[in-house]
Formats: sequence, C-alpha cells, structure tokens
Amino acid sequence: MPENTQATNPFMKMFEELNAPLCEPLKQAAAQWIDTSAEWAHKALEWNEKMTTWAKETPLASVFAAQRSLASQAIENSTALARSLWRIEPKTDEKAE
Repeated sequence: MPENTQATNPFMKMFEELNAPLCEPLKQAAAQWIDTSAEWAHKALEWNEKMTTWAKETPLASVFAAQRSLASQAIENSTALARSLWRIEPKTDEKAE
C-alpha cells in the first residue's frame, strides 16, 4: 500500500487539478454560483420572516425563529464547504465602509 494515498487517489487528483490556470474560469463560475445561491437562500429566509410576523405574539414565534436560525446555519455551512472544496476564498463584504 503506498504511503501517500492522496497522490494516487483520482478523486483528490481531480480537485488538485482544479487549481490549474486553465480551470480559473470554472472556479469563477463556481464562486458566482455559490454566492448567488447563498444570496437567494438568505432572501428566502427574509421572506419567511415577513410571512411569519403574524406569529410574533404566539408560542410559535420561537419555533419559527429556531427554524430560521438552523436554516441560516445550514446555508453558511454548505457555502463554506463548497468554497473549501473548490478552494475559493470567502467572499468579502463589499458593503463594509
């Protein structure tokens, strides 16, 4: 059994090749896809918050808040995982002043 199994693993080799200069447009497309997907997911959470304002004074308010919190964490975790797999740096906030 070889010492360095990552060097012989075709799956790992494929991800290493994604850093090749010829794959830069593919990485840029992936970064744009990840950013757009995360943005739309956050917009869906905002929409969910607006649609559940009726429950503000009910016991269901905490359930909806917990649901949004878990969904937000799932979005952040999946975005971070996708960026890690593609070896893309996290998006910087352009709105920071």
